[in-house]
Amino acid sequence: MAFGYEFVTLDDDQKKSRRHLLELYPLIAQWSALVIFALFQLCFFLSWLSRHGLDYERPRSPSFTKRGDGNWTWLRKSQQGWDRMIWWLKKPVIDNWGTRGEWLGGGTWTAWLLYLSVVKTGNDYLHLTKRFGIIGASQLPLHYLLAMRSPYSPIQWLTRLSHEQLKASHQISGRIIYFLFILHAAFYMNFFVVSGFLAKRIKDKDVIFGILSIILLTILSTTALQQVRRWNYRVFFISHVIIANLVLVSLYLHVSHIRLYILETIIVNAIHQILRYQSLKTFSGTIKLLPGTNLVQIRIPLTSMNSALAWKPGQHVYLSRPSGKSYSASLSDQFVLRNQTNPFTVASIPVKDKELLLVARTITGNTKKLAELAKSLSTPESDEAPAIPLTLEGPYGASTHLPDFSTFDKILLVAGGVGATFILPIYRSIIEFHSADHAGGPQIRFIWAVKKLADTQWAFPSSSSTASSEPEGELSLHNPSDVEVFVTRPSGSALHIAESGEEIELAELAEDDQLLSMEEQMERPRKGMVLRTGRPKISAIVDEVFSKGSRVAVISCGPRSLTGKLSFSVEQWIAQGHDVQIYWHEETFGW
Repeated sequence: MAFGYEFVTLDDDQKKSRRHLLELYPLIAQWSALVIFALFQLCFFLSWLSRHGLDYERPRSPSFTKRGDGNWTWLRKSQQGWDRMIWWLKKPVIDNWGTRGEWLGGGTWTAWLLYLSVVKTGNDYLHLTKRFGIIGASQLPLHYLLAMRSPYSPIQWLTRLSHEQLKASHQISGRIIYFLFILHAAFYMNFFVVSGFLAKRIKDKDVIFGILSIILLTILSTTALQQVRRWNYRVFFISHVIIANLVLVSLYLHVSHIRLYILETIIVNAIHQILRYQSLKTFSGTIKLLPGTNLVQIRIPLTSMNSALAWKPGQHVYLSRPSGKSYSASLSDQFVLRNQTNPFTVASIPVKDKELLLVARTITGNTKKLAELAKSLSTPESDEAPAIPLTLEGPYGASTHLPDFSTFDKILLVAGGVGATFILPIYRSIIEFHSADHAGGPQIRFIWAVKKLADTQWAFPSSSSTASSEPEGELSLHNPSDVEVFVTRPSGSALHIAESGEEIELAELAEDDQLLSMEEQMERPRKGMVLRTGRPKISAIVDEVFSKGSRVAVISCGPRSLTGKLSFSVEQWIAQGHDVQIYWHEETFGW
């Protein structure tokens, strides 16, 4: 046989010893994940020490001054080196093929599991074959934990990452498990063919359920490919939900010695479903199309005793597809409630606004259905749409782990399109407690790029007062707390091109007499914004912000074309070794 492995005959003692090793090494593989979480805690502790040391040394003046060498120079250089390494790890190896950190982390974990699959197998071919399968099974509980949405997830608590941020790790874990199972199946099939047992063993229950498991996992992996997700996200999501449950049954029936890990996975999955069920809340709200846009706006008023008042800025919920009528308790309706959902950032501050505000751009799928429902509910006699039942799951998101922004000198907030639904409530929560003109408080700059000014109407109240817009390219503000809105398409058109390329006629979204031309809108900017035309000059904005602060926070949410330029500009400051402490957070959705 290849690589020195052979089909060996074992006596009872040797079989007992092999069984002991087959039970030991999967446990090592499973519990060795604790080392990763321990490293997270170590990094958090070192970051805390570094932050407090640099806070002690940094100048008390909010203006940026270059510090000379001191007792803490080594700490600053260590922090800068760490920041450069983190940014290097975040860069993609190839576009849409994962980051360097994901490749290094996934490769290291794969090598470790392969080592545990091989060590002390001797020349026993079947021992190696069995080890591949049971090591792969030992990773299933962790794999399902990585997919858990609930903030009660122990992995989210230990890593301080949201389930969106953990999705990449979930994908990598799935590929590793599938790889180990494929090795297990291929090695066994080779053994059956070479030994002449294939015709007999192919009829046995354990082999039948093993082959079924491989088929299900192959379908699961195929539908999870990025090309399939982009072609039809529902195909990916629904197949993922169904097969992820079915494969546990087939694996449990496959062989008895992996059942411990399958039962652990079933428990994790059951807890996840219970937590998701507890996160489901039904509200009464209105849904309407915003004039002149392809945006759908949902408003849900909150009572004084509603638990949603405690939701934090930047959190998001999953909105089930509303039907305009109450849902029944049937299994099909419950399946729709739980699985035909879309993520929506809560664009309001619930405790202050006493409402939940959700805004979405209509593209395809559920958002297109929302637009059709809003249109069907609108009446020419009334501006107010009738209230309908809306089911939300959540809240979720990494915003609960955002830092105390009062400790920063400068804060740069950058949003593109509906990405402002994440940025705006964070911006409002900062200025609510820290006046922009207060000495010693953080200076805030909010950049919002939109294709049309009408896309901002959900964020600002109408103003009858007129104000002149700033000259293009000017960096000074009327008021430090104003939002700089960059209109990238200042001349209106009859058609609005959605992100999917689908053309949506504005006449279908609103009545003609409700729409203002772009020129009229530019002449009547709303209170709280400064209007500019063209695209924001990201590099110049970053240079201006970073040159006047020793601690800078950068928060972004928007299309990759915008956040990519922002990331590149920030990276230049890190790469050049400037004496600036940087906090970076980019909010993204999707698989």
